[in-house]
Amino acid sequence: MNKGVFQTLSAFRWVMLVFCIGLAVALCGFAYVFVLKLVKFMSELAVLDDVDAVLKVLSLIDYSLVAGLIVMVMMATFSSFIEGNEQAQGGSWLSGVSFGSLKLKLAATIAAIGGINLLETLFETGTLHVTNTLLSLGIEIVLLAVVLVFAHVEQSHGKAGH
Repeated sequence: MNKGVFQTLSAFRWVMLVFCIGLAVALCGFAYVFVLKLVKFMSELAVLDDVDAVLKVLSLIDYSLVAGLIVMVMMATFSSFIEGNEQAQGGSWLSGVSFGSLKLKLAATIAAIGGINLLETLFETGTLHVTNTLLSLGIEIVLLAVVLVFAHVEQSHGKAGH
C-alpha cells in the first residue's frame, strides 16, 4: 500500500480519542452516582435488615464492576488504536495484555455483573417471578459458557504460541 495512504488512514485512529474521552467523562458521572448511593447506604445502614444490606452492597459491587469495565474498554481502546507502537514500547501497562486475555476479562466481568443481578433478583422478597428468574439464570449460564470458551481458546492459543 502507498505509504501516504497508510499514514492518512493511520491518522484517523485519533478519532477514537473522542470515544476514550467520552468514556472517561461517563466514568466520572458514574463515580458521582456511586458516591451518592454509598452515602445513602451508609445513612440507612442502621435501619436496614440483613437482606437489604446485602442487596445494597451487591449494588455497590455491581457499580464497581461496571466502572472497571469502562476503564478496561477505555484503556484497551487507547492502547490498541491510538497509542503508536513507539509509545507502546515505552511501557504502557496494557501493551503486554493480549486481545484474547482482554476479551476474557471483559466476558468474566459481564458474567459477574449478571451473577450479581441474578443474586439481587433471588434476594428480593415478594417480587420473585419464576419465568424471569429462569430467564436470568439461562442468560447467566450462557455468559458463563462464553467465559469458559474464551478461557479455553486463550489457553489453547497460549500453548500454540510457545
